[in-house]
Amino acid sequence: MAHTFDNKFIDLPYLGWEYTYDAAGNKIDSTVYSIPDFQLTSFDGAVINRDSIRDKFIILTTIQNTCPDLKECGMGMVLFNEILYSKMIDHPDNYSNVRVLSILTDANGKPDSIPSQLLKEEMAEYDHKFWWFATGDATPFYSFPYYGDLFINYPATASSGEIGSKAFVNSLVLIDKRGCIRGVSGAKSDSDIRNFFDLLKLLKKEEFKADREARNK
Repeated sequence: MAHTFDNKFIDLPYLGWEYTYDAAGNKIDSTVYSIPDFQLTSFDGAVINRDSIRDKFIILTTIQNTCPDLKECGMGMVLFNEILYSKMIDHPDNYSNVRVLSILTDANGKPDSIPSQLLKEEMAEYDHKFWWFATGDATPFYSFPYYGDLFINYPATASSGEIGSKAFVNSLVLIDKRGCIRGVSGAKSDSDIRNFFDLLKLLKKEEFKADREARNK
């Protein structure tokens, strides 16, 4: 759980801790998960890799050629736009180092290398400086330890409106400037997206605190 460290700030936890055990099963070391090297290709042909996300906060999603139809899309794009993305665009100074990264998959999370013309037309209305649409392997982003398993293995819940067989397809993941996982939520409901936006704002406050402390040294 998040914990308070003064009266104004809340520190987000790091998700995906990996542990090393000795022969007796005792924990002897721990390492927080960091996104490994990867390479994606944006819809306009540019390469997106580990260097591309350095020093940026990343809002990670999947996207399908059936979007933005809510029943066939891993995220509620209309809600996401209204609740979160529009705030980024309206306040570019506050969110200048935040990017949305959406990786094209099928409903079950397998890579889809060909964005449909309809999807590209739908995405054309968004500012591609802030929202990156890409093809490639999503596995490195979602293979972090999560409550006894890897997050990528968690099953989807059809009763909650999730599509396909994998929960990660229907998720928002928050990645910090060092490539560490700092938050996860659903991507389809109003409440989930609002809660995720709160996580992003807490991470930005954490950045503000670190910058303030650095200036005061």
